Amino acid sequence: MFLLLAVACGRVPSADWTEGAVEPEGRALHTLVLNDMPEGSRVWFQELFDGKTSVEGPTMNHYQGTSWYIDIPQSGTVTLKYYGRPLPRHSWAPEAFVLQQKGRPDLPLEVRYHFLEDPQTEKDEGCFAGNYELQSADIIPQVKRVSYGTEALELLETHPAGWYRIKIGEDGVPKVESDDEAGAFYAQVTLEKLPKPLQPMTIEDWPDFAYRGFMLDVVRDFRTVDEVLEIIDLMASWKLNTLHFHIADDESWCLEIKDFPELTDFGAHHALPDWNLQETCALKPSANGKIGNTSFYTAEEYQRILRYAWERRIRVIPEFDTPGHSRASIKAMQAYERRTGDSSFRLQDPADTSRYWSAQDFTDNVLSVYLPSVYKFYGAVFDEVIRLHKEAGVPLPAIHIGGDEVPDGAWSGRDRHEMKDIFINGMLDLAEARDILLAGWEDIAKGLEPETQERLKNSLYFINVWNTDGIEGFPVVLSPASYTYLDLAYSDAHEEIGLHWAGYVDERKTFALNPIDYKGDIIGVQAQLWSSQLRSFDNATYQMLPKALGVVERGWNAEKGKHFDDAFEHFYSIIVAREMPEWERKGYVFKKR
Repeated sequence: MFLLLAVACGRVPSADWTEGAVEPEGRALHTLVLNDMPEGSRVWFQELFDGKTSVEGPTMNHYQGTSWYIDIPQSGTVTLKYYGRPLPRHSWAPEAFVLQQKGRPDLPLEVRYHFLEDPQTEKDEGCFAGNYELQSADIIPQVKRVSYGTEALELLETHPAGWYRIKIGEDGVPKVESDDEAGAFYAQVTLEKLPKPLQPMTIEDWPDFAYRGFMLDVVRDFRTVDEVLEIIDLMASWKLNTLHFHIADDESWCLEIKDFPELTDFGAHHALPDWNLQETCALKPSANGKIGNTSFYTAEEYQRILRYAWERRIRVIPEFDTPGHSRASIKAMQAYERRTGDSSFRLQDPADTSRYWSAQDFTDNVLSVYLPSVYKFYGAVFDEVIRLHKEAGVPLPAIHIGGDEVPDGAWSGRDRHEMKDIFINGMLDLAEARDILLAGWEDIAKGLEPETQERLKNSLYFINVWNTDGIEGFPVVLSPASYTYLDLAYSDAHEEIGLHWAGYVDERKTFALNPIDYKGDIIGVQAQLWSSQLRSFDNATYQMLPKALGVVERGWNAEKGKHFDDAFEHFYSIIVAREMPEWERKGYVFKKR
């Protein structure tokens, strides 16, 4: 009744959040004012990984991950003051405020933000000129060899995989040679990107790395099928050949597995926990705060993505992050067990009393790897993925099992080293029985028994090296955070939206990646687009464009050259002249200098 009366009188519950200045000890005193609050209600919001010290007002309670809630003691205006971290960017302010009342629908709250005036900075934010004089064959990735007009080009005697040659005569008609389907496709991509009309020239070109990837996280902020297809088109135009599809993590499970409907009915649906802090019908909101949405790909939609990618010479490697980062599957399969009474696919031991705190502030996201039911479940998932790829008529290069960031404290009372060995051997049992390869983050290759390590090598496509300088003895896809994580902010400017835990990343930084600096058997490079800070497709393209192109260039042309500044100015000039006009035509949001 109060809420209806408030709305009728024009007093709709709302919030004001005011940024506090940094104090000498490095904290900031922020203020949150909740207006026209009903007595006995609860307010939920999302904030990225931040401890708080209350100074005034009711307690701010952490739930799981990015979720916080405040119990409202009395009606009217409620003021809270709390110490938190200084705000590095406006996008890090608390968001997605929702009013919860017993017996009423959840009500999103309007929030007014009051930020401090942005500090002046003298840091170079990367004002690149882009005025290098270009020639006709200047495209991205850059071609290996070119001669103009009738100038002779010394031809290769042996041809690497993906090689092609284009000869364009005075009549402007191209003649294409290639030794494989990939080379023929890349030749057509080059022809599409060359300025028209075509000028007389000879191009000979090939990729330096067999693996040239892009990782897309759709778990924290979901991308529709059409948006994924647009990203695939961009990948194809850059001659990338692998989509690393991050589709299961703590925050969501994004692929339909028909034998386990709860994986998507529950694990891809988001709602506030009930009044007793139980997630009874859906997962809690993700960092984007969205509620009431079901975001996943049906089997048919996934196959549409597979076929669309393969037509463009792009393979898809699905990732199901395990044994940490598994909250969505754990909670979904608990719901499955409640419905069916079947505990044979259980992912977490009810008797486990482990206490831990994950990198993203979860306390319940680790698989009980000693349970045989864990491998029964993932065997069923693997079988469905294999079926979907086979039915779609496209290859399945590997299944990525994640393996990163298992928090200290997991598997309490058990030997952590032994648990890791059990897990890797269990996953290898599944892979070997199905004649498929595994992939994982670098963490899966560390701390194993020698026999397990050797066994892993036999069934491993690659590891993503993201946090070290490489690991000897394993095939490596370079994915270093400080060079290839596109979700990192371009600069320290407050209007940027990215993180900065591994520094700032722009197109100059990605272009500076030097594969020869890393150990191991380097088979390729990959750009990563994590989505914890994304809220839209516009956010995604902004973080991708143009910084992804440095990784694209290193995948095709591994050497960055001796004269870096000149090489980068040439590279950035190509972006300005050849890439940005097309992005503008398609209406993409991107970083302009």
